[in-house]
Amino acid sequence: MQVDKTQVNRILVITLSNIGDIILTTPVIRTLATEFPGVRIDVMVGPQGRGIFEKDPSIFKVIIYDKHIPISEKRRLQIKLKKLHYDLVVDIRNTVFPMLIAPKYRTSTIQRFPRSVIHSKARHLHRLKSLGIEGTESLAYIHITKEDEEYVDTLIKERGITDPIVVVNAGSKSHLKRWAADGFAEISDRLISDCKASVVLVGLMEDEAIVKEVASKMKQRPHILVGKTNIRQLAALLKRSRLLVTNDSAPLHLGCAVGVKVVALFGPTDARKYGPTGEFDVVISEKLSCAPCEKAECVRNYECMKLITPDAVFDAAKMIIDGYE
Repeated sequence: MQVDKTQVNRILVITLSNIGDIILTTPVIRTLATEFPGVRIDVMVGPQGRGIFEKDPSIFKVIIYDKHIPISEKRRLQIKLKKLHYDLVVDIRNTVFPMLIAPKYRTSTIQRFPRSVIHSKARHLHRLKSLGIEGTESLAYIHITKEDEEYVDTLIKERGITDPIVVVNAGSKSHLKRWAADGFAEISDRLISDCKASVVLVGLMEDEAIVKEVASKMKQRPHILVGKTNIRQLAALLKRSRLLVTNDSAPLHLGCAVGVKVVALFGPTDARKYGPTGEFDVVISEKLSCAPCEKAECVRNYECMKLITPDAVFDAAKMIIDGYE
């Protein structure tokens, strides 16, 4: 279905729920903003995604969709959306909403991807091809306000954080994707002692326990900023940093969106689909017959993560820090 751009005045993008997944859909929004200049773009997103879009000047309205709301609330939301008369709906979530609100144009609920289209960002962009839209804006992004940057500047000064700043993220939504706390503690100590880096431990609020565990195992003193930033402020901190060392997680994708160099640790998930894509980014993983399995349970005692050595992670981090221009 080829879209007649002259007939499109309002666009709705239905995106995902988890922060990392949402960041990987932002190239779709950037492409639509480029292809349809001046057109109203609304985004429907899970509750965690509000902070990603609420200050974005390319977004007119952020609509929060919580999949746990009662059917009656979903029905009211459907009626509300229909009254807005969207001309184009791009549904990355594969919901029933596009069929129910009947826009002029919508993406197909059935998607087949060529073998060459592997990374999640590329797959999201590929959805636009059925509408005759080429996804040329392939970089993920998050809009950071001046206030966000000023807050981070103040936080850095107050905490005595000095360059080079290395952000370390030991958390992840799934425990299967987490490298050992002992490993993060060791490489953090070495980054401080050998590279003279200020190590900043970050994470979402649900990562607080693992971050405290890492800090308790360290000999050096890190800076702990869990719960001290919102999602845009965390992005501003990453933008100020020299390096991010992280599991497969939301901060990984946030770091990629602001262009910080990344050392990413991968085990059960596939780095070809979810890994960093920067020219100097490094993926650390073990070549096992079962990895990446992409399963929610492990039958091999988490070997893919346990076999990653602190030396391998530190060497990659040091190489990036030493080669920084």
